[in-house]
Amino acid sequence: MADPDRLRQFARAMRKDPTPAERILWRLVRHRRLAGYRFRRQHPFGPYVLDFYCPVATLVVELDGDTHTGREERDKTRDDFLSAHGLFTLRVTNDTLFEDEDAVLDLIARTCAERAAVNPAVSHKLGADGRFRPAPTE
Repeated sequence: MADPDRLRQFARAMRKDPTPAERILWRLVRHRRLAGYRFRRQHPFGPYVLDFYCPVATLVVELDGDTHTGREERDKTRDDFLSAHGLFTLRVTNDTLFEDEDAVLDLIARTCAERAAVNPAVSHKLGADGRFRPAPTE
């Protein structure tokens, strides 16, 4: 298991220096911009740092660039670990994001709605359109 303090420091460093694809996706999903779902970026979880994490939907969005070529077995091990902890991993290539942001956002929004709908703790906060409506803050 990775040292939690070192993992947190690594995650902070990654947040300060995002890849171009991470910068784009963060601009599109931050502040509940995507159907009301809240995302965290570079979120430590177990021995890993998750690119984007939506706790309500128990969804991990991983942006895969060229560095993932030849790492399929390592990615599968990671995905299996996350799955064993109740998280679903959605992998999107950087090229797909660059070519069609709208399609990627639609896929993420649909996946969030599907995952949140089966989460009894939050399913009552979903609108008929799949948008997440958290309780208003006072």
